This record gives sequence, C-alpha cells and structure tokens, in this order.
Amino acid sequence: MKMNNWNVRLVVLFLVALLSSCSATREQEVEGDVNELRSWMNSQTNQLAERTEDDWNQTKKDFKRRTDELDQKQDKFSDKLKADYQQIKEDFRKKEEERSKMAERAPELQQWEQDLLGQYADKSAVNAGNVRLAYRTFMDNVRAKKSAWGNEGWEMAKLVFKELNERHDALSEDVSTEDQVSIKALQMEFTALETVDDVDNN
Repeated sequence: MKMNNWNVRLVVLFLVALLSSCSATREQEVEGDVNELRSWMNSQTNQLAERTEDDWNQTKKDFKRRTDELDQKQDKFSDKLKADYQQIKEDFRKKEEERSKMAERAPELQQWEQDLLGQYADKSAVNAGNVRLAYRTFMDNVRAKKSAWGNEGWEMAKLVFKELNERHDALSEDVSTEDQVSIKALQMEFTALETVDDVDNN
C-alpha cells in the first residue's frame, strides 16, 4: 500500500512538472511572437518617408493580420507581456499618425526639399560619396533663409533635416570617417540654430 501511494505521488509530481513545462513553453512561444512583431514593426517604420503609399498600405494590412492572430493568444500573456503588446500597438498608431501627416504635407515638403537640398532633393541621388555635400547644401540654404522663418518654417526644415538624416543613416557604413566628422558638425549646427530660434520665439 505504501508503495502504491509512493507511485501515485510520483505520477502526480510528474504531471505537475509536465504541465509546468508545457505552460512555460507556451509563454515562451507567445513572448517570441510579440518580440518578433516588435522587430518587424521597427523594420517597417524605420524610414517612413521613403515608403510608397501602396507599400505602407500593405504594411498596415500585415500589422492588422499579425495583431489579429496575437489577440487570440492574449489569455496566455503575462501582465508584462500584455503591457509590451499594447505598447507596440500604440507605437504603431503613432507611426500611422506620423505617416498621415507626411502624406498631407507631401506637396509642401517636396518644395522645401527642393529649396533646401537643391540637386540632392531626390534622395536616391544621395550616396555615400556625396552625402556630406548634401548636408553642406542644406546648411548653406538654412543659414541664408532662416531669418524669414516662423515656427512653421522651422517645422518644415526639421522634416527635411530628418529625412536627410534617415538617408545618411542608411548609408553610414560606407561614409568615410572624415565625412562623418563634417556631417556631425553640420548636424550640430542645425540643432543649435533651431534651439536658438526656439528660445528667441519664447
């Protein structure tokens, strides 16, 4: 009888361990799914300005499909994973708003790009060999035009600056160290000028 009781205990312990293992595996699986969604979203929203409308619409469809699938698994989420998942959704919503504003401002932004970047307004023409010249052209025009800008002007200039930075980041591995130093100085100059303007207007 004692032997039987011992056997029952072993079986119970085995089942508990097995259930615990299955539960841990399920948690790891859904955590991996959420982490994969975050990585995918970051890659899709890293350079919003360079995405075509059709491409972005496909990204929104893919995001909905992925989140619809994960919504069905939320009963397996820990509290922390639920919070992380909701943050990913919120981050994507903000990216959608940013993209919508870009679309609304596209015609105006295109004109600002032409005014501030000249021959480098077409981002595909900016490469590792001439990206420093693109920044120099940008800053030459900023210095010449900034006195006529109000808040709206600076906002548009910052959008052009942001797009130029994104293009630079995509090329950075191939940009020479000497050019990187010059670009950093020009980036800091723009930030300083914009900060001074903010102070003057407040």
